[in-house]
Amino acid sequence: MDIALLTAFLAPFLPALTQLGEKAAGKMAEKFGEDAWTKAKALWARLSPQVEAKEAAREAVIDLANAPEDEDLQTALRVQLKKLLDQNQALAVEVAQLFQAPGPRGTPATQIIQNVTGDRNQVIGQVSGGQVFGNITGTVILGGGAGVTVPPAPAPDPAAQQPPTAVKTILVLAANPKGTNPLRLGEEVRKIQAGLARSQHRDRFRLEQRWAVTPSDVRRALLDCHPQIVHFSGHGVGTEVSPATRKLTGVSNPSSEPEGLVFEDDLGQPQLVTTAALADLFALFADQVECVVLNACYSAPQAEAIAQQIAYVVGMKRAIGDQAAIEFAIGFYDALLAGRDTEFAYKLGCNAIQLEGLGEELTPVLKRKLG
Repeated sequence: MDIALLTAFLAPFLPALTQLGEKAAGKMAEKFGEDAWTKAKALWARLSPQVEAKEAAREAVIDLANAPEDEDLQTALRVQLKKLLDQNQALAVEVAQLFQAPGPRGTPATQIIQNVTGDRNQVIGQVSGGQVFGNITGTVILGGGAGVTVPPAPAPDPAAQQPPTAVKTILVLAANPKGTNPLRLGEEVRKIQAGLARSQHRDRFRLEQRWAVTPSDVRRALLDCHPQIVHFSGHGVGTEVSPATRKLTGVSNPSSEPEGLVFEDDLGQPQLVTTAALADLFALFADQVECVVLNACYSAPQAEAIAQQIAYVVGMKRAIGDQAAIEFAIGFYDALLAGRDTEFAYKLGCNAIQLEGLGEELTPVLKRKLG
């Protein structure tokens, strides 16, 4: 026997059954049908002695009799009835037989006829007879008698119906090969992590890190992490040599050298990856990657090439100091993790450099996919 159905059946009759409304008793048969009222009285005659003997059950009945439509109060009584019937199996069997027995006119004891509506309030079917699970609104016919109008359920909260926000993955790729200028990559990543930890939207982002990356590490990370945002921290090939910048030391005549970013080989030595190779790689992941940040010197050409396939790509049009690169990353991800769009994040990253008085706020450039 379903205790929830039993409780829901008894609830509208309780004002009369408990003598809280003398006038209501005379209207029960008229309102709910003679068969339903007779059944309710028979059930209550079996249950009331046990209810009266238990203070918690008695209080639950009185509360529900005062507000029969209150779902929380119905739940409270359902708990008490379950305890009573679990403790008295003979009574449980007797109540089940009464509740499920057909009415005196040969109709089912509880006859329900209910239109089923879809999410746009269109009728998509009808349920009749037997038991109905779920929320019911409209007219319910009990025992072939008069209809019982069940009030509509409260309108669902639109916010609760929204699908959960997809979690975006930020993939950080870091490389500082042997023999190159040491960079404060760890500090940069720690600051990004701190921004994520303090963000009100931290449940919308996931940070993945890969260190001392080789070209194959990059490929595998893109396959394994499914990132929407890819951030590279390291060296780029350019025209200047400076220990304070993220430019690969040792390239004095870049006109004779291919442009690109510097990863590591299997021995930790520098390995240049060309612009064309990077563009082709990201083209293969254009269905998932939304933004790429190349936080390395002279990465604007790579940014422009990658932006042929990726919506937003940040690069550096000249050498950038280590501190400026860190400040840009902090400002960029503070904005992004606060729910701002990529263009705002780029501007805030540049402003972060400016606020520190580093004089390199014009070095980062944002490339956008055309079309």
